Amino acid sequence: MSIFNGNDIITLFISIAIMLAFAKTMGTLFNRLNLPSVTGEIIAGIILGPTIMGRLSPWLYLYIFPAPPAIPYITLEGFILLGAVFLLLVAGLEVDLSSVIRQGRSVILITIISIIIPFSLGMIATVLYPNLFGADDKIIPLAIFVGISVSITALPLIARILLNMQLFHTDFGMLIMTSAVLKDLTGWFLFSVLIQMLLTGSISGYAIARIIALTILVSVLILTLLRYLINYILPRIQSGADWQGRVITFTMVTGLILSALTETIGVHAIFGAFLAGIAIGDSPHLREQARNTISQFVDNIFAPLFFVSIGLRTDFISNFTILLPVILLVIIYGGKISATLIAARFTAMKTNEAMALASGMSSSGIMGIILGIFALHNGLIHENLYEAIVLTAVVTSILSGPLMKFFLKPDENINLVDLIVNKLYLSDLKAHSSSEAINIMSAKLEGYHGLRAGNIACLVIQREEMMSTGIGNSIAIPHAKVPGLKKPCIVAARSEYGVDFDSIDGRPAHLIFMILTPPGSQQSQIKLLADISHIFSNRQTRENAMKAASYRDFMAIIKPAYKTNRGPAK
Repeated sequence: MSIFNGNDIITLFISIAIMLAFAKTMGTLFNRLNLPSVTGEIIAGIILGPTIMGRLSPWLYLYIFPAPPAIPYITLEGFILLGAVFLLLVAGLEVDLSSVIRQGRSVILITIISIIIPFSLGMIATVLYPNLFGADDKIIPLAIFVGISVSITALPLIARILLNMQLFHTDFGMLIMTSAVLKDLTGWFLFSVLIQMLLTGSISGYAIARIIALTILVSVLILTLLRYLINYILPRIQSGADWQGRVITFTMVTGLILSALTETIGVHAIFGAFLAGIAIGDSPHLREQARNTISQFVDNIFAPLFFVSIGLRTDFISNFTILLPVILLVIIYGGKISATLIAARFTAMKTNEAMALASGMSSSGIMGIILGIFALHNGLIHENLYEAIVLTAVVTSILSGPLMKFFLKPDENINLVDLIVNKLYLSDLKAHSSSEAINIMSAKLEGYHGLRAGNIACLVIQREEMMSTGIGNSIAIPHAKVPGLKKPCIVAARSEYGVDFDSIDGRPAHLIFMILTPPGSQQSQIKLLADISHIFSNRQTRENAMKAASYRDFMAIIKPAYKTNRGPAK
């Protein structure tokens, strides 16, 4: 017999329908304003919650969103928890553990410094002003939490911003994603340990050492043994016509099982979901199309429910204070900007690149909010600090993209059209794989500006192994930084049958641009990728370029398109 009566079913379905519809409407509106859709979804929850609707019509608010212990409330909380778990699962899918390992010392140095400084500032501020942060008798755990919350990065949001700015496949994009991955791994590890300290009620040295050892053991087992098992299973799941559905099911089931497992042994469920995402996302057998399909599924169903819920039970007016979010913003931006500027002194990074990196890393976004929710539910923080964390996440999410654009101004002295020359153009590339295509294109460079084809192919293939360069719409942009190269050069190719560059939309690449730039030339790489994006944003231009029989025909198509789109490309 069902525990639901007729009214329960009506209330539950109406509440979910309103939450989804209003969240997606607000998210779409904010997207059109070039603002993160997450911000619109959070504001939708604030409007539906006690802050707005609860004040204007309390009876309607309580009818649609009944208080506990009502059955619709408990059921809705289950959906919201699933949203948090699946969001962490998707965040883990963005992690390429293998590329993190290959990045080298400079990325690790940047990450360590950009964790230590904000974390220390957050802890110091909490200890100095305990009343402001709402400390009771848990000042040390609270200080650790504040340090984590100002250090962590919104990994899924950063990925979307980089994609929108055509920076995701650049070396700068890989740098910021790798650093964000390391920061989030550290942050969620520390938070998982912190939650267990609270649940066990012990902060003794032995208890802390036990929790840390257990968390490390679980992480190692998932990221080694389970990862190898996933690498064995995935190719078999992805065979057949209905492979996408099977991959989604496998990913969700794995995420839920590991969440339950980690919760059972005393490590928080959301950390299990994050590790599950990393283990699956790091597999070389997981195609970008499958990764994108899973993200779309979560982003359009579970994520809106979760983000609306942020404002659904909290009154952001009655407990609001401006001082706390201002302090958090000062710590976040001051700490991360100073950290990246210090790190830049020990690496080859330019000042403007360091500022752009700090701007992107300052967004706490989704991850910061999830931290705040679980800290609130576990009694670690009060509502005033939770509200400050949400407001800070919204502000940093909105500012990240514009600040990165401001500091990463492209090099206007170069353009794609001038660099595509007849000698470096292939009108009919015949290759069966991305590696074969890169080798054939590299052969065109033998002796050009003193370049050696074998060295170029090796550099470009190594970069391709770190992150695929299929950007969708049948275009690929394999690239590399070449020591000793004085100025950028491009090998352009047209492939009639297409080459698989593991594109996000699953299509083979028919237009391939191999971009070589001098080391430390981020702006030139960004400008060339922006040119490609703008020139081929028009479907007719892409289709005509794919049919071009010669270099002259190809240039006759892209030159007018470049002039037309030159304004936006700047």
